Amino acid sequence: MVSRYGEIISVLAKYGLAEFVSHRPLLRKISIPLTRSGGRLRPPRLVRESFAQRLRRALEELGPSFVKLGQILSDRADLLPKHVIHELQKLQDSVPPISAEEARNRVQEELGRSVDELFLMFYDEPEGAASLAQVHRAILPTGRTVAVKIKRPGIDDQIRADLEIMRTLAHFLDSRVKYFEVMSAVELVEEFSVQILKELDFVEEFLNLKKFADDYEDDSTVAVPYVYEEFTTHGLLVQEFMHAQRVSDVISGDDPRFDKKLINKRTADFVMAQLFINGFFHADPHPGNFLVLDGNIICFIDFGMVYSLRPHEQDNLNLMMAGLSRFDSTLVARSLLKLGRADAKVDTAVFQSAVHDYIELYLDRPIEYVDLPAALMELLQMVVSYGVRLPPRLVYVAKVLGSLQTIGKGLDPEFNLLEYLREFAPRIWANQFGSKRAANRVIDSAMAWGDAFLDAPDLIQNARRFFRDRRLQVDMPQADILSETVDRIGFRLSFGMVLSALLIASALMVHADVEPKVNGVPLFGIVGFAIGGVMGIAFLFVGVYSFFKHWQRHRRP
Repeated sequence: MVSRYGEIISVLAKYGLAEFVSHRPLLRKISIPLTRSGGRLRPPRLVRESFAQRLRRALEELGPSFVKLGQILSDRADLLPKHVIHELQKLQDSVPPISAEEARNRVQEELGRSVDELFLMFYDEPEGAASLAQVHRAILPTGRTVAVKIKRPGIDDQIRADLEIMRTLAHFLDSRVKYFEVMSAVELVEEFSVQILKELDFVEEFLNLKKFADDYEDDSTVAVPYVYEEFTTHGLLVQEFMHAQRVSDVISGDDPRFDKKLINKRTADFVMAQLFINGFFHADPHPGNFLVLDGNIICFIDFGMVYSLRPHEQDNLNLMMAGLSRFDSTLVARSLLKLGRADAKVDTAVFQSAVHDYIELYLDRPIEYVDLPAALMELLQMVVSYGVRLPPRLVYVAKVLGSLQTIGKGLDPEFNLLEYLREFAPRIWANQFGSKRAANRVIDSAMAWGDAFLDAPDLIQNARRFFRDRRLQVDMPQADILSETVDRIGFRLSFGMVLSALLIASALMVHADVEPKVNGVPLFGIVGFAIGGVMGIAFLFVGVYSFFKHWQRHRRP
């Protein structure tokens, strides 16, 4: 651990990252011996390169943990300036593959059986190698071709050790300076820790694949690789090998088997349904993870980076996107404040004005001149500048939309994400009001109304006792009239609550599709609506009668 600390400080000093060490006395004290040459400080390497370039090279040299940290930071437009993000996006997650013998040993360690027992054929040459795992092709005894994802040996211990060092350094930095506007270095490291530990656990990826398969089992335009549960462990994942082309090859090629516009339409539908309907989305849909099968069927692979939107996040995200598509600054501002964690000092009126100016500057122009992904990143940075901390999920939503726009432009030069969003909006609203979550909100409202209805008699009785209490010395000549008014209001309130509860319950009965039925409609729902209709008409009649009676009384001389 101590040697790793020294290695990290040495690499930072080597690349001249004085911004991190020069004004921290302890770090400077450690780094000076590492950078001295002949009694004098050695000039840092690559002094002509920018800070962002030197940071990228240092992260690459520090290994898998820091490369992953840099890749995740490259998505955080809400935290880092554009030039740093642009450079971090160049980080390469490629390392020399482990040997075939070591890969075979890892499979045997995970499953307790040799590769020759498990597969008819195991290809020693990997299909791809990254810092956390590598993939080999194999053939099962059934003849099915599979992709075998093998975790690198020792990577868990290496990652966990680096995370401990990152936490220590983050605490040290937070005690002396604040690098980011709306979050601490410790919070950033903890967020990164959760993500990378999920990627290290292949059981998590297996569960993600299963959920995607369930969500799209009836969609013939989307293929989700079948995953073999009996071959899945925390360090091994065996899934169907997809015989397909990468979308980048489809874009650059001219294969008559593929209809690029149709592929783009299906991709847009798939991604938008993940974000705005299912609330469960693949957060890394870059061209390397995006395949196209014969028949213009789309397929995503590598489900290690997946996010699930919480109900209130998805509701407010939908409202925000609806507001952006309609240029409604009030709706956008309100949704952002509900999505984020705002400082107490945020002035809602000023924030709403800033959102209005943003919409006029970036969106309220001819649609062919709108770059929605760039505009979303600008929006995130503007929100952070006002002290509103957004959930990471929202940042990844912006990233996914950016990838969708980039891939869409490649497949169909006429594709415009903002225009597509407007066309997709009716599906969002239909789901908003017809989903299980909407039914749950109705149930919650019904329970709240029910509680209010049960409490109403006590409230009314307390009010009557208050006005009739003889010990209360109040000079109120029209106390009897006021008491009568309270009684009348209490009756109408109770009646309205009963009617509302009845209609809501009837709607739930119809929505639940319970037996018995009349012409396909639940009988209890029909009866409830019928009683509610009679009560509503009676309520309306009494209201109109009271109005005319009151009107005639006041007309008399």
